[in-house]
Amino acid sequence: MKHLPILLALTIGLAGCTRTETYPLGTDVTVAKSDGASVSGRLVEVKPDRIVVQSRDGLSTEVLKSQITSLKAMTPGAEPRPSAEATPPAPAPTASPAAAEAAPPAEARAPAVVEPAPLAPKPGQTAGTRPKPAAAPVEKSPAPAAHAVEPAPAIEHKEPSPPPPPPVKVPEFRELTIPAGTTLSATLATSLASDTSKVEDTVRATLKSPVTIEGYELVPPGATIVGHVTKAEPAGKVKGRALLAFRFNSIDLAAGPEPMSTETISREASSTKGKDAAKIGVGAGAGAVIGGIIGGGSGAATGAAIGGGAGTATVLATKGDEVRLPAGTPVSVKLTGPLTVRVEVK
Repeated sequence: MKHLPILLALTIGLAGCTRTETYPLGTDVTVAKSDGASVSGRLVEVKPDRIVVQSRDGLSTEVLKSQITSLKAMTPGAEPRPSAEATPPAPAPTASPAAAEAAPPAEARAPAVVEPAPLAPKPGQTAGTRPKPAAAPVEKSPAPAAHAVEPAPAIEHKEPSPPPPPPVKVPEFRELTIPAGTTLSATLATSLASDTSKVEDTVRATLKSPVTIEGYELVPPGATIVGHVTKAEPAGKVKGRALLAFRFNSIDLAAGPEPMSTETISREASSTKGKDAAKIGVGAGAGAVIGGIIGGGSGAATGAAIGGGAGTATVLATKGDEVRLPAGTPVSVKLTGPLTVRVEVK
């Protein structure tokens, strides 16, 4: 407590050592510093321990008042005003120990508010008004670099998928029947003869015209029908005429062979009685003789005696005519049973 008055006096003395003269805000000044450097610019702010000077390029510089050796205005006619700078203060009266103990600490005292003195008006300025500080130039920050635009990802081009195939049309079929008794016109493709063909030999023929029912062609022209020989008898000597018979039992269609039933087709050689009588040389009334010859036995001998000679011998040695049906011979084939055919419905 004994050293408190001394510390209070030193504090008051140090605060008074910083007073000096400044100029109004906005004044162009030159500040000389204790390190030999100088700062020039516009005075924009005065703080308790420093001043702020703004250069022409907009940069602000703070100068501690303890470093200022001189402060000069660059504007003619500007008058300085008292400010807290390095002005030696008047020596503070030494308080007695009793007064120092009674006085409150320096930190508890309210700071004195110093009103700035009115400034002399500048030419063209009304008295009593203070010049407005110049607006600090706004530092233009460099524009941010444009963000690099990333290239859009390449879009992979895909070929369009081919359209789906159309639905497969399922064909519809219908069964139609050619009734029994229908006659088919055909042409033999196989040559037949009573003296050369044998039973069970294959016989083929082709249809000359189509068979149509209800607008559907059941059997096309040119369809092949297949059958076999049922009888083949060659001609005999004097007695017996040649005979040939056959029938068909299937027809070849697009879906395959189809069974069918037909009547038997027979061909018999013509009679040679008239020719035989002429060869023997007897009249028309000699029919009994001819009959005897044909019948053989005693009649043949009697006929030979009556007719005499070579004529009778020739008849006895010569065969009758054969049945011959070459390829291309037209035939009519009659169905004895119905023929059912499966056809596609369009």
